[in-house]
Amino acid sequence: MPRSTPARTRSVDRTTAAFAVLTLAAFGLAASARAAVEWATAGTGAPARYSAGAPSGLDGFDSANAIAVFGACAAGAGVLLFGATLVLAVRRHRVRRLPYVLGLSTLAMVIGAVVAGFAAATQADYDAFAGLVILRTALAGLAAASLPALALAALQTRARRTS
Repeated sequence: MPRSTPARTRSVDRTTAAFAVLTLAAFGLAASARAAVEWATAGTGAPARYSAGAPSGLDGFDSANAIAVFGACAAGAGVLLFGATLVLAVRRHRVRRLPYVLGLSTLAMVIGAVVAGFAAATQADYDAFAGLVILRTALAGLAAASLPALALAALQTRARRTS
């Protein structure tokens, strides 16, 4: 008589995994856009162009600006998806030490953002300054996006302790 094999429990459910893949895809698009902007502006010698005249048509800077806007939107979507993924993971998985892990990683991102901000303030080179400001903003955004999941995990832990 054939035996049915017991269903293997997944460590991560499909919804959480799908959100994680979407998060990685959004951050990949943002990184690709950043690389495309660097490539498009490599030979210009200036990080930005300022003009008082009317635009005469699309050029390399306009294309780079459009790519940068797309990359910023992808990065913003990645941060929001990151927060949603963490909330889904907290809601669906009951791990005892999850609030501590989330708290420590959030604290590490906040400290990293502060250190990157101080390091950016001491830079004389524009490219180094811009890179550190981007890092600071990314770390601060990820830390802020993890706060709802951290609060939910803390509330779940408290509810488990009181019941």
